[in-house]
Amino acid sequence: TANSGGGGGAGSYHIGSPSTQNGAAGGSGVVLIKWALTKPGSSSIEFDGTGDYLTVPDSSDWDVFGAGSHTVETWVKLTARSGGEHFFQQYQDADNKFQISHNPGSGTGIEYAIKYSSSWVVNSGYATGDTGLISDSNWHHVAIVKNGDDYTAYLDGTALDNTVTQSTTTTLSSVLYIGNNGASGGYVTGYLDEIRISDSARYTTTFTPSTTAFTADSNTKLLIHSDWDGGLGADSSGNYNNFAATNLDAYDQMIDTPTNNFATFNPLIPDTAG
Repeated sequence: TANSGGGGGAGSYHIGSPSTQNGAAGGSGVVLIKWALTKPGSSSIEFDGTGDYLTVPDSSDWDVFGAGSHTVETWVKLTARSGGEHFFQQYQDADNKFQISHNPGSGTGIEYAIKYSSSWVVNSGYATGDTGLISDSNWHHVAIVKNGDDYTAYLDGTALDNTVTQSTTTTLSSVLYIGNNGASGGYVTGYLDEIRISDSARYTTTFTPSTTAFTADSNTKLLIHSDWDGGLGADSSGNYNNFAATNLDAYDQMIDTPTNNFATFNPLIPDTAG
């Protein structure tokens, strides 16, 4: 995948592969990338780590976070890890919030928590060792599942051991933030795609993440396709939980995608230049 230019510019929404980008200024060069793990579709949403995020208005659909069975999931590709990247957060205030985040560094990784009336009702901590750590810039599938009273985090279809059992019911009143922590921090630097919230436990054992786009069913409460299916800001679940994008614009179309894998060396083709 070729990248001509160096500076980039403000973080934006990419229609197309996040691996090809024309910078606004900077030096020239060619970067060749082979995707190690594919994800659905040929587009993704780029977050620049300095103020890009999505918001979805408060809804009774978010009550599942502190009540019944549910699944919160997304595909993610981190290009930098500054600490405390928040994939999802419902932030009412500092003492009342639901969050799914990732921390870099040895022995950390994916964690999830619910704080209610100043108490951590759910606080997963980190999985053993680096099993929940995203340490590369490949695509990964992240899911948090509550099945009955049991919460489980999955990374690329493998259950992590930072499970929590909790029957306490909580309800928050806040917009849902995607890509930051709701308090002007925790920004994601990288890309998200196929963002889905369901009121059912979609995964209860090891699974292979789907590499085709999700389709809405009766359990889907939020579904965001990065190709803006239905228009910019549209929720494809059918529940009209439409979102607003902050510092994100649709501006670029690329044909080189994670599923095409065009950017690979072919050792059988000789060098004919000079």
